[in-house]
Amino acid sequence: MSMDRESDDFNEVRERVSRFLSGLLRHFPDRFSLKLDRYGWAELEKVAGIVGERYRLSSEEATRIIKEIVESDPKGRFELADGMIRARYGHSVKVDVNWSEGGKIPPVLYHGTSRKAVKSILEKGLLPMKRREVHLCENVSDAVMVGRRYDKYPVVLKINARKMLEDGYTIRRKGKVLTTDYVPPEYISVHR
Repeated sequence: MSMDRESDDFNEVRERVSRFLSGLLRHFPDRFSLKLDRYGWAELEKVAGIVGERYRLSSEEATRIIKEIVESDPKGRFELADGMIRARYGHSVKVDVNWSEGGKIPPVLYHGTSRKAVKSILEKGLLPMKRREVHLCENVSDAVMVGRRYDKYPVVLKINARKMLEDGYTIRRKGKVLTTDYVPPEYISVHR
């Protein structure tokens, strides 16, 4: 199947491949006999083969689409290096998530959530739930976008990242997303 980059068909396939990549590299690599290493890396050639078979694309087309997704993804969900690909964050499968790209951590971070989850979060803190890490945003607008996945009118929580770091907690930078293992309630307030 050969497609023009500007066609609606190409954009539709690219969107479906992007969603599939998120699932494949974060949640269900075993369903496709895909081996992830300790840090979540998989062979790009193998991933392209799986994508090509699933979407009836040649290996070259699948590789091209995957590379475009990685390069143009505003959330920076994926990473390519030395013929390997991985999801930077969002894993439910067991991989070592305790790595960071480094860089300055802002003193305040944000987390978008549903209205019904706020009371529990303020009492128990932010937990990774079905994932391996808690995801935090650098700005309110990104937190609102994330929160809209769970609630039409999400609540944005403000995280005192400076105090967390001073108190010995780790916050990791993974592209545009920041992650941590847990945010205790004393570092959380509702953003007004």
